[in-house]
Amino acid sequence: MADTPKIPPQERRKAQAAAPAVSPPMPRRRLARHEREVRNQRRVVILTATAIGLAILAVIIGLSYDQIWVPSRPVAQVGAVSLSRRDYWQEQRLAYARQIAQNFYLVARFGGNQQFTQQFANQSPTINRQAQTIRTSPVDDGVVAQWETLQIKLQGVAALGVSVSDDEITQALANDMGQFFIPPQAPPITSTAAISGTTAPATGATAAVLATATLVPTATPIPTVAASPTPGGPTATPEPTSTTAPTSTPNPTPQAAEAAIQLGQIVDEIYRRYEIELASAQLKPALTKDDFRAALIVQYRDQVLNTKVETRLVPESTFEVSSEPKKVKARQILIAVSPPADATQAQIDTLFQDAKARADALVADLRKGASFADVATATSSDPGSSNVGGDIGLFDKDGTADNGATYPPELAKAAFSLAQNTVSEPIRTQFGWHIIEVTERQVPTKDAQLRDARTKALDTWLADQRAASSTQRFPPQTPTLTPGVTETPTVVSTYQPGPPTQVPTPLPTLAPTVGGTTAPPTPTAGDAVSSTPTAGAAVSPTPTAGDAVSSTPTAGAAVSSTPTAGAAVSSTPTP
Repeated sequence: MADTPKIPPQERRKAQAAAPAVSPPMPRRRLARHEREVRNQRRVVILTATAIGLAILAVIIGLSYDQIWVPSRPVAQVGAVSLSRRDYWQEQRLAYARQIAQNFYLVARFGGNQQFTQQFANQSPTINRQAQTIRTSPVDDGVVAQWETLQIKLQGVAALGVSVSDDEITQALANDMGQFFIPPQAPPITSTAAISGTTAPATGATAAVLATATLVPTATPIPTVAASPTPGGPTATPEPTSTTAPTSTPNPTPQAAEAAIQLGQIVDEIYRRYEIELASAQLKPALTKDDFRAALIVQYRDQVLNTKVETRLVPESTFEVSSEPKKVKARQILIAVSPPADATQAQIDTLFQDAKARADALVADLRKGASFADVATATSSDPGSSNVGGDIGLFDKDGTADNGATYPPELAKAAFSLAQNTVSEPIRTQFGWHIIEVTERQVPTKDAQLRDARTKALDTWLADQRAASSTQRFPPQTPTLTPGVTETPTVVSTYQPGPPTQVPTPLPTLAPTVGGTTAPPTPTAGDAVSSTPTAGAAVSPTPTAGDAVSSTPTAGAAVSSTPTAGAAVSSTPTP
C-alpha cells in the first residue's frame, strides 16, 4: 500500500479557507415564516402592478371616450350624410367666425349711423369667449338647422342640374366684401402733381398707429340709414332706404385669379380687426384665419347656390309681369251709422238704408265734378281722415296700412278692384257707408316681381326637398310640454273690427329714436290716459272727448302704433 502523500499544513489551511461553509439546516418554524414573507412580497407586487395597470387603463378609456367616442357620436343626419359631434364643433366655430365677419361688414357698410353700428362694434370679445367653450356648451339647434338646410340643398340640386364652382364662390365673395375690406390703392404720384410742404407725411411709429387705428376704410363711401321716429326705439336691424345707396359705379366682378388674391386680403383684414378688438379686452384669439376663410366660403356657397336654384326655377325669359298692384293709396268719405246697443236687426237695416240715400247723393255730386277733398272735409264722419281731405294712405290687400293700422276687408277689396281716379259706389261696413277713390296704384317693377317670385319659388322648392328628405336628430327631438298643461291648437288671427279712424296725435316715445325726437302725447279734453305700454306692445289708440282710456295693452299685442287718416283700428288688443 502506497503511502498517502502528506499535505503541508500551509496548503491544508488554504484548502480549508477556500472550501464553502455549510450552514446548518434552518429550523422548521423559521422556514415557514420566511415562506410567508416571500408570499406577502409577491402579493404586494401583484397588487401594485394591477393598480397601476387599472389606472393606465382608466386613463386610456377616459381619453378614448373624450377624444374618440364623444367626437364620433352623431348629432344629426340628412340622408346618408351624418354630422358628428366633432363636425358640429367645427360648424359652431364657423358660425362664430361668420358672426364676427358680419359685424365688421355691417359696421363698415352703415358706419355713418352711430346708433345702429354700436350694436355690432366691439362684439368680438364676447363671441371669442363663447368660442372657447364650444366643447362644453350645449348643442346649438340653430347651427344644426343651418347645416341641415345646406345639406338638403346640396342633395336636391343634383336633380336640377345645378352646381357651384370654387371660382364662382370666390368671385361672389370678393365682389361683395372687397369694397369694405380691401383699401383702395393710392393713385400714383406723377411729376406734375403739386405736393404741399406744410403737412409732413406720417412715418415710422405714427404711420403704424394710423394703419392699425382705422377699422373702416375711410376712402370707401359709406351709406347712412335714413332715420325715422319709431315708437319704442330703433328696430334691431334697420334697412337702408333708397337714398342711402352709394352713388359710385359698382366695381366689376373680378376674375378668378384676382378674386383668389382678394379673398386672402379680405380674410387678413377681418382677422386684423378681430385681433384689435380682442387686444382691447386682453384676450387671445380662439379662432384662426382658416376658420374665417372657411366660414365665408360656406356662406357664399349657400348664396350662389340660392341664386342658381332661383334662376333655374323661375327663368327670366318665361316670367310674366303682372299689372296687379301690391298696394293702393285711397281717400274716403264715411257716412257713419251708429245703431243703439239694443237695436233690432230691422232698426239697424233702416238706419243703414237712410244713410245709403245720403251716400248715393254724395256719389252723384262727386261724379258731376265736386272736389273729393272738399266733400270729405265737409261731410265725412271720420275725424281722422276728413281733416286731410279723406286721405287714408297706402295699404295692401289685407287692409294693412303702412302705419300698421288695419282697414275693413270690404273697403280693401273694393279699393283693389277700383280703377285709379274713379269714385266707388257706397261700400257698407260695420261703421257705415264708405265712398272711396283710389289715387295711386303701386305696381312693383319687373325686377321686384321677379325677385319676389324667385324667393317664393325657392322657399317652396326647399320645403318640398325637406319633406322628401330623411332627417334625424340625436337624441330625437320631442316637443316639451309643461306638466298639467294641455296643448291648445294655434288660433288663426282674423280681422277684429274697431272704430273709425281716430284723430292722429303725437305718440309717446319709449326710447330715443333714430335721428329725431317725438313730442309728448296730447290727449283731448276730458281724457284720463295712461301712456305706459307693457313689454312687447306698440299701441297708441287716440282717445276721443270724454273717454277714460288706458293705452296699456296686454303683453304681446301688436296694434297700429301710428294711426293715420282712415284707419280702422281695434282699441282692445288681445294677447
